[in-house]
Amino acid sequence: MKNNIKVIFFDMGNTLLHFHHGKSDEEKDEKGIEYLTNFLQKYDSRIKYEDVKKKFFTKWQNIMPLRKITHIEYPVESFLNNFLKSYDVNLSLNMCIKALDIFYTEYRKYIWIEEELIQTLSSIVDKRYKIGVISNASIYDEVMINCFKEAGIAKYIDSFTFSYYLKIGKPNKQIFQHALNEFQVKPNESVMIGDNLSSDIAPAKELGLKSIWYNKNKVINNTDIKPDMEICQIKDLNKLL
Repeated sequence: MKNNIKVIFFDMGNTLLHFHHGKSDEEKDEKGIEYLTNFLQKYDSRIKYEDVKKKFFTKWQNIMPLRKITHIEYPVESFLNNFLKSYDVNLSLNMCIKALDIFYTEYRKYIWIEEELIQTLSSIVDKRYKIGVISNASIYDEVMINCFKEAGIAKYIDSFTFSYYLKIGKPNKQIFQHALNEFQVKPNESVMIGDNLSSDIAPAKELGLKSIWYNKNKVINNTDIKPDMEICQIKDLNKLL
């Protein structure tokens, strides 16, 4: 790695944090809806689990496929407060953040991180690199940061750049530029590490960042997207840095 590198950027899901371990996502969602219902019943005891599921959660989830097409994020508070209108309830932004953080409880419980991730991040910090996260997220930054805290790695991250508040999603290069601006660094002073060739590696390369493909499952790259480097385990970064 060239010694002019100042910042190491990571993707979140399936790179630093793995959300699909333990219980199935369906089980986590079911439990999350239960937690959310209990929270909302503080505002109106008539609110029922099935209504939260059908009139909020399902409608919110139905918009998710659009995210991959438009590369923008849709405000979850609109879906939640539209549901709550029939109960004459309107949650503030802070209460919406709290509600979705409660919903995400089961996902936090079962977050998996790769063996030696903490040691690797600590080593990166010791070598005086800054660490940033660039990731798409369909819910609030605060909820995602709490996942990093649960995994014990938030303290190693100098800056989080999520798509939710920016309303710009990868592979849009603007989200990468925003992250670079946060550190006041040039693209050639930065590295992007991610598992997705099209949303992590391609836009990073187009902007001029060095790119490292995290190919955990050792799949064959049959695309025209060619990362500068490739690793199968996060700890392999120690050899590159």
